Amino acid sequence: MQRLKYFYRRHALTVTLLFFGLLSIAMVAIVYLQPNKILSGSDYHFHMNRIENLALSIKQGEWFPRISYFFIGGMGYAAGLFYPDAFLYLPAILRVVGLSIKESFIVFAIAINFSTFLITYISGKLADFNKKQALIFSLMYGLSTYRFADLVNRQAIGEVSTGIGICYQ
Repeated sequence: MQRLKYFYRRHALTVTLLFFGLLSIAMVAIVYLQPNKILSGSDYHFHMNRIENLALSIKQGEWFPRISYFFIGGMGYAAGLFYPDAFLYLPAILRVVGLSIKESFIVFAIAINFSTFLITYISGKLADFNKKQALIFSLMYGLSTYRFADLVNRQAIGEVSTGIGICYQ
């Protein structure tokens, strides 16, 4: 037991990051890693279209598209004015390199979860929490039912990724 405590004290950050990574993967795996299935919540098609549009734009050399021509049967929509694309570059680039929309979304969901845990932990430390309090704070926010439902049931990417920015500020 003493060796374990000593190891944790020496490698607290590494152990915490590994824990956040495994927890992020487990949360997504429970829901998304089912063969030939992906939940399609109320915002699913909208955000998948945004990812696909950004990927197609990147393929054509346009990294900052103003109009999402993928929307409304090719008529276009300025989705980026209301929902910034900053967080969507990861899944869009994964689409460009050949991953399916499902695979890119799963990696994106894991990255969102990991970022949420990490940034909430850092925020706790900046609020003068000790390591244990910061970890509990991070787990309380990262595992909250509403946030998780936003990610998996509604797939409200805008809301979930905004939570990352709010914690960081």
